Amino acid sequence: MAHSLEQLSGRLLIQCRPADAEAVLAIAKEHETGIVLTGTSPETTVRRLRDRGFDGPILCDADRYSGRKRARARWGTHPAWSRRQRELDLLPLTDSGYLPPRDLIGLRTILRAAARDPQPVVAVLPLAARWFAKPAIADALTREINAFEAPVALVLEHAKDPFGAQYLLRGFLRLLATSTVPVALLRSDVSAIGVLCHGAHAAAVGTTSALRHLYPVTARGGAARPGVSPFVTRLLGYHRLETCADLFAATPDMAHLWDCSCPVCEGAAPDWLENADAPAEAAFRHSLHCLFALKTELFRHCRTREQLLSAWHEACSHALFVHDQLAETMERWNRPANLRSWYAVTDDPLPHRTEIPSSRAEQRDRRAHRDLRDVAGPAAVLDGRCDQLPQPAQQHDRQLAGRRADPGRAQ
Repeated sequence: MAHSLEQLSGRLLIQCRPADAEAVLAIAKEHETGIVLTGTSPETTVRRLRDRGFDGPILCDADRYSGRKRARARWGTHPAWSRRQRELDLLPLTDSGYLPPRDLIGLRTILRAAARDPQPVVAVLPLAARWFAKPAIADALTREINAFEAPVALVLEHAKDPFGAQYLLRGFLRLLATSTVPVALLRSDVSAIGVLCHGAHAAAVGTTSALRHLYPVTARGGAARPGVSPFVTRLLGYHRLETCADLFAATPDMAHLWDCSCPVCEGAAPDWLENADAPAEAAFRHSLHCLFALKTELFRHCRTREQLLSAWHEACSHALFVHDQLAETMERWNRPANLRSWYAVTDDPLPHRTEIPSSRAEQRDRRAHRDLRDVAGPAAVLDGRCDQLPQPAQQHDRQLAGRRADPGRAQ
């Protein structure tokens, strides 16, 4: 098998529909990563990618677990789906159905099918958020995963952002810490980088909002159709183009924070994407370049687990600081739930960052920016410079700690 589980280790993957595979091909090649194709007929797309010279990992997510007509996990998986992937020389993913809370029969059905296969198979576990609602349930989930000894790829259902719920983030991180098999994450956003820092085997970021989430089925049919939302690095999040335009216009004194040096924007602020020939495609290409730049910046200088945890914690802290500055200017500006959760649930094991080498950009500017070192986190040096922010980082940390300690403001 050309692409094994080991070759996925530490990778930030790109999850897309087959129709967008050509658009992500150059990005996957440039960043030496893999692609997760989402759909039930991947053969033509896989062969086309190989013919175009792409030799990175390709995974195939059948996506039977989403939508109003989603399959249930206890209905079982299809061995033929795994055979089709092996015929393409791929590491197979199970074509799992959805796992409602406490569905141990469905969970064991998926895990047993993966474990019984004589060749490696990754068990896809599309989980309702309530699997993590209580420690006893989350621990039972981990015990089942460990008992069957098959690698797993989790998909987390939530009406908004699963990592915006503190109980879910705690449970997921506990699963990562106690699992004895590789754990990957599919259909995510910037939190994919966070889980990689915390030890996930691999994580996939989606090209569209639908591929960055698993929405619950509701009487109204699920989440509203999203607009075009590019990733804004300094905010560690996706924001609709119209929001970006209003934000950038309202903060001329912070314009240096919004300029983007990715190959799509070439120094412009990402609100220009509204005028691109294909705004949706341009937006996800921009977003992917920014996410890979962020991942590279965090991992480049971190050689231990503690350094990675510290780097991600600092990135979240720095982004929350910028959000706090925006709240003073923008009416009804909310601090993102996922960043608040990451900051509240995790701790910085290296609060003084003394063991983490500074970036080349920081080394160049050390003398001129000596007083800014405490506020220039990883996200602040992505474009090669340290930017002065109008509030000391120590004061910001005290404010965040106060919010974290206030149970009335917990998410």
